Formats: sequence, C-alpha cells, structure tokens
Amino acid sequence: MRKINREKQDKAKFRQQQICRGALKVLKRKKFHAASMREIAAAARMSIGNLYNYIDKKEDILIFIHENMFARIHECFERTFRDYHEPQEQLVAAITELFKTACQMKEEALIILTEARSLGKKNLRKVLQRESEVVGIIESIIVNGIKTGAFKLENPHLFANVIASNLWIIPLRGWNILPYHTEQEVLDYLLFCFFKVLKGAKP
Repeated sequence: MRKINREKQDKAKFRQQQICRGALKVLKRKKFHAASMREIAAAARMSIGNLYNYIDKKEDILIFIHENMFARIHECFERTFRDYHEPQEQLVAAITELFKTACQMKEEALIILTEARSLGKKNLRKVLQRESEVVGIIESIIVNGIKTGAFKLENPHLFANVIASNLWIIPLRGWNILPYHTEQEVLDYLLFCFFKVLKGAKP
C-alpha cells in the first residue's frame, strides 16, 4: 500500500511540474486571466480532461508554480544546514543558494508577483506565510550568529527582510543590472554589503 501511495505521489508531482512548465510557456505571452485552460493543457502536452484530474480551477496553476518555487527554496536551506554548521558559513551558503535559485526561477517569481491578486485571499495568505518562513530562517541564522559573537546587529528581523528582498528583486530587475554585471559579480557585491552591516557597520 505504501509503495502504491508513493507511486501516486510521484506521478502527481511529475504532472504538477509538467503543468507548471506548460503554464510558464503560455504566461510568457499572455496575462494569466487571458490564458485559456486549453492553451495551458496543449503547452503541457496533456488533454484538457487529464489536466482537470490534477486541478479544480485555473488559479490552482498559480499555486503549483508557487509550491514548486518554494520546494526549491527549502532544498537550498536543507543543503545549507546539512553542509555547514557555523553561522557565517550558513549565511553565505544560504544567500548564494537563494540568489542562484532566484536567477533560475525569475519567471516563476514574476508570475507570482504580478498575478498575486488572482490567487484569492486564502491562497495569498499562504504565499505570504511561506515568504515569512523564508525570512524567519534567515533571521534564525543571523540571531545564532549574534549569540556566538560572529555578527553585531541590532535588528535581525529587519535585516533578514532586507536580505530576502534583495535576493529576489535584483534578478527581476535584471534589465538594469545583469547586462552590465555577471550574476557572480552581483552576488559577491551583495555578500560584501550584507556582511559589512553584519560586522557592525551602521547603515
């Protein structure tokens, strides 16, 4: 029974990712409200009937995109806490992983930002809660660093929000930055600025 349930879960996850890829192809060309389910099904290489086996309404596709994005983010944190133990190393690794993920998933992030009103209040609260969880994890690393003496900072909650915001906003504003600087240059500069403050520099 467990094996059958696992196979169902794996199939559902595969279909979810398939739907997300198809939706992203369509949403590059059209706004969410203008995209039809038939177009999304065709882009995902699924029948419209099969598509409705995995979603109840079009808004569920935005939830799928959001869940896939945050699954990647949590993988970043899992690798960080598995491979590093000192607060400084953890924060460098977390910032690096999150920035690279943001660069790779900027299309997904842009869709979530621009189509947030289509989620409905209940699902929007879930999205905001997930984002708060990410900030909370960054904050916990900073607080641990303050306790060990690695960081000197008066407001870790505010600075955790500053870090999270910059890691996602900069890739989305790539037209004004990335044509002139590589992703690694941007990341190195962010790390320099963040750690300048974390070491006690007054903003």
